[in-house]
Amino acid sequence: MAPAGKAVFVRDGRQWSRLPVSEVLYLEADDNCTTLHTEARVFVVPRMLKDVLDTLSDERIQRIHRCHAVNLERVQAVSDNGLQLGQRWLPVGKSFRAEVYRRLRLL
Repeated sequence: MAPAGKAVFVRDGRQWSRLPVSEVLYLEADDNCTTLHTEARVFVVPRMLKDVLDTLSDERIQRIHRCHAVNLERVQAVSDNGLQLGQRWLPVGKSFRAEVYRRLRLL
């Protein structure tokens, strides 16, 4: 598992802000941009989701759909085809489902 203090820097206006990976709730792809959602803020990064995931390279972050990745430590509930993070439910794609549920250690 990645160190608890692992962080990345993301553009925040004219400066770069330190974002601990542990604060990321989920990531959402939109064409060539990726939106990183935290409880407090939203950051838009002008890079594809795959590239952002490669840069983060953190075991806590798991791709769950072609458009979404989540911080597995922040998942609050699981359904047959989705995950709840805060007030948001995100779909789990069929091709990702087995790996996601294995990593969540469902009993």
